[in-house]
Amino acid sequence: LLGLFGGTDRVAAAKAGGVGGDADDEGGSAARDRNRPAARDQVAVRSNSHVLVVGDPGLGKSQMLRAAAAVAPRAVYVCGNTTTATGLTVALTRDGGAGGSKGAPGLEAGAVVLGDRGACCIDEFDKMDGGQHAGLLEAMEQQQISIAKAGVVATLQARTAILAAANPVGGRYDRAKTVAENVKLSAPLLSRFDLVFILVDDPDASHDELLSRHVLDAH
Repeated sequence: LLGLFGGTDRVAAAKAGGVGGDADDEGGSAARDRNRPAARDQVAVRSNSHVLVVGDPGLGKSQMLRAAAAVAPRAVYVCGNTTTATGLTVALTRDGGAGGSKGAPGLEAGAVVLGDRGACCIDEFDKMDGGQHAGLLEAMEQQQISIAKAGVVATLQARTAILAAANPVGGRYDRAKTVAENVKLSAPLLSRFDLVFILVDDPDASHDELLSRHVLDAH
């Protein structure tokens, strides 16, 4: 994952948040940055890879997202339960005019637009509502965000790779259910993720003891 979003710098990946792993994905960075114009007789295909990580709580998903945001050349980190649909995409604002009148309209870029040609790491993806998820559909597939509001019609580039982390419903992943049933995501949104990783916390007394000692020693 760090290779997809942060290139192949092993040292940078090792230093980012203390998350270990193999950073030798030589094709990840190249696939993310490759934006070749399509020929007239070809269908344009997005070059960014969207990744969804679903797993039990306490497995370091948030730390992994922060590490990816620190390693990537250009990245934005947001938390799903503290953001809005306009905060993710684009917001329409108006400057204060003279005499209390409304000024000229303006656009403020959201997290996905700010991460153009980079990555947008979204934590707590399962805590977002349907409106926030719907706002990501166009950006994840068409790599752009369109707005038509109050006489303003504009299209902003959003060639951004999405790395999202979500907890399963009920706090534990049920292997007897599908991914959509575990995270309650709509089929159109789930289909836009190219890679889905499942993290399951299997009970292991020795491993849990080592993890507990590591947490106590770190604090």
